[in-house]
Amino acid sequence: MVDYSKKEYEFPLTVEFEDVDSYKIVHHTKFVAYLERARVHFLTDLGFDLHPGNMNIVLFSLDLRFKKTAQLLDNLVVSVFITSMDEFRLELGYKIRRGKELLLRATSGIAFMDSQTRQIVPAPEKYAEKMRQFIIGNRN
Repeated sequence: MVDYSKKEYEFPLTVEFEDVDSYKIVHHTKFVAYLERARVHFLTDLGFDLHPGNMNIVLFSLDLRFKKTAQLLDNLVVSVFITSMDEFRLELGYKIRRGKELLLRATSGIAFMDSQTRQIVPAPEKYAEKMRQFIIGNRN
């Protein structure tokens, strides 16, 4: 759910059996999947088409900072927010929490790519306008 007052999106999830490794903790690749899932829901809940016209939204960077582990059946919340934006790129910040306990901080960079030429292009203005309303700066 988008909290317009905090300019933040919160995506709840539960750690499932397939998310844990032999040590019974969430495998690091699953955290990446949680971020991806939250990002997709954030953008679509804001009304974005993930394939606008002849464009695709592509990930060009990802940085994760692990703080604590998560375990089977933990109830987590992934927070997503926009930290910066220019004509071609958008940087998102993330936090994954279990209650008030911070488990992970992350950032990702996304851009718009022309599906024909495979070149990075400016964000469509209708998307850029909506995204500018959510820029909050770095919360990490």
